[in-house]
Amino acid sequence: MRYQDCLHSIRQLNEQFRHYKSIESLFELDQWSMLPAEGAAYRQQTAAFIGEQKNALYCGDEARRVADFLSGVKLEELDNDIERALVRIFRARYRNAVHTPVDLLREYNLMKAECMNAWKQARQAQDYGIFRPYLARAFDLKKQIALSINPGAPAFETLVGMTDEGLQVREVSEQFDRLKTGLRSLLDRLQTGHAPETAPISDCDPEQMECFAQRLARELGYSPERGSFNNRVVHAFTSFMGPRDARVSTYRNGSYNLIFTYLHEAGHAMYASGSSQEIIDAGLWGGVEGGFHEANARFFENIVGHSRAYWSHYYPQMQAELAPFRDISLDAFYAATHQVRPTPRRISSDEVTYSLHAILRFELERDYFAGELSADDMTQAWNDKYERYLGIRPQNDTEGVLQDMHWAGDYIGYFQSYALGNIYTGQILQAMQGDIPDMDARMARGDLQPIYAWMQDKIWQYGCCYTAGELMHRLTGTGLDAQPFLTYLERTYGALYGIS
Repeated sequence: MRYQDCLHSIRQLNEQFRHYKSIESLFELDQWSMLPAEGAAYRQQTAAFIGEQKNALYCGDEARRVADFLSGVKLEELDNDIERALVRIFRARYRNAVHTPVDLLREYNLMKAECMNAWKQARQAQDYGIFRPYLARAFDLKKQIALSINPGAPAFETLVGMTDEGLQVREVSEQFDRLKTGLRSLLDRLQTGHAPETAPISDCDPEQMECFAQRLARELGYSPERGSFNNRVVHAFTSFMGPRDARVSTYRNGSYNLIFTYLHEAGHAMYASGSSQEIIDAGLWGGVEGGFHEANARFFENIVGHSRAYWSHYYPQMQAELAPFRDISLDAFYAATHQVRPTPRRISSDEVTYSLHAILRFELERDYFAGELSADDMTQAWNDKYERYLGIRPQNDTEGVLQDMHWAGDYIGYFQSYALGNIYTGQILQAMQGDIPDMDARMARGDLQPIYAWMQDKIWQYGCCYTAGELMHRLTGTGLDAQPFLTYLERTYGALYGIS
């Protein structure tokens, strides 16, 4: 086999792999929005079949020949960035496929439907006990899969690496400890500061709020030619169906918080559909999974969407279109969107406390896989951490350990991504302000094009050609660093609350 033949085979495998991933995305969208309850079992069988076919791509003779040829190739010796990415990603997928027992993978895929149904029933009944055996089984199977893939590493290390490539649990824990210390210090000082005056804001007509939020998402740069909106899900998410097809799913709601949900998901969608044609042709479209994808979403939700500059342009339009805001000043609205008030719910938490929600979930997973927690301990451990980190205690299991769908929906080892996303936003903002010093002035005029163009040029066009760490070094010259995000929070909320 020649090197070019090897690359040709990798590209073909990559193309087929992405086809299967697109089918899985369609299944996920359908499962969360339109799949009838009695259709779930057969759908899960179909999804398991697709998963097996996707996995089998890297278990065939051609994949083995490619792997044998590449055994003597060092990534650092490859000069072409796309070729290096193709080899890197092939090796990871090959390792995962050939080392995961087929029967184990099928067992896990088949039990996911039962796991999701049990979670829904448990939420309805506010009873974690219904879900507990399913969580234990899901975590056990995931641990077996991780240890099969890499017997020489702790299971959680492998799971975190599969979500956030290139990061180690130790590095994540160190930055989270730094972030946690800074956030809790800021939270203590904000609680002794002078909270800005706000005004009560009534909900709007859901249809009017939805139309306004969708328009704001489009004006960020989310193109209707590359996606669509769906309002039939419980938890908002974005589905990556193809290189120019990223669909936003949300819920119907009259609260102004729906706007930030749309801006968040538009960030995911623009990143997923912004790859260059060269990257698309290589099958490397869609963006870096995990924390860096979350960073792109949270950048538009928070750094842009929560800024005073952004609302100095859009708030008059909001007042004109949505009646509840006509008698509320921009200052009062801005203060309302920046209230720091610990809540037991992650998705409705404020910008300061949000990362603490993600960090404590990461720590629970880490301790579970280290054998320090069991499924029986999870509710108590969850509630204790909420009391310790946020000073509140969930009133019931639905408000607490059952609030997220992740452990029921095959997102085990994912929660660190949310806090990582915030850390990356601080680093991205720092780099962007260096290149666009009048960024706020432009936003205040409604000119968002420089931000879109910067993200397209510096991040989106590369798809998943680079890891998050490699992109950070290209943008900032440094690795993962929580300090720029803490600096952003100190500057934003310090001014509002009158603290230094």
